[in-house]
Amino acid sequence: MRKSVVIAEDHAFTAAGLCAALGEMGVFDIVGVAANGIEAISLIKQTRPDCAILDLSMPGANGLEVLIEARRWSPATRVAIVTGNPSPQILGQLVEAGVDGIFLKNSAPETICAGIRAIAAGEKVIPAEVAGAVRKAGTGAGLTAREIEVLHAIARGLSNAQIGKALGVSAKTVDSHRTTLMRKMGVHSTASLLVLALRDGLIDI
Repeated sequence: MRKSVVIAEDHAFTAAGLCAALGEMGVFDIVGVAANGIEAISLIKQTRPDCAILDLSMPGANGLEVLIEARRWSPATRVAIVTGNPSPQILGQLVEAGVDGIFLKNSAPETICAGIRAIAAGEKVIPAEVAGAVRKAGTGAGLTAREIEVLHAIARGLSNAQIGKALGVSAKTVDSHRTTLMRKMGVHSTASLLVLALRDGLIDI
């Protein structure tokens, strides 16, 4: 049975190569290609694909944020993240958010394609070096998936009202998350929160 796939990658050349490689396998139908995270969320909501393959670093919303939204709007979609050299903390956030597979961009194309086939079949594909880094680093400050989502939105310079609109909650709820983030991180200002989060690899600006 063929599987539907959404690809999110802001580099057109890389996206085209991934589309071609998956197309040659004869088991995937590419139902949409997004150039940024916002487009990716919209495509996943519209198409409810079997699989979504996301670049971690994208404009608009990064791969982690898209993963969290995918879990909300299309929980059956299997999600894989393709990334360069992320921090162990961000890898930990991906695992905590329920990612189905993580692939490093320096992996051989056949390795990535085989891994995506395995994910589509219901398996988890987390490379040993990634799993080891996650175990060593932990997930950072014990943040929840929603707090991580709010943290990344704050890093993009969004106001409480803008974040609330994007997440479907009130600005007051966002402010509560912001306060909790500061308490967990041991800081007293948004600027200090972002400096510490960047230092600890919790955000990738």
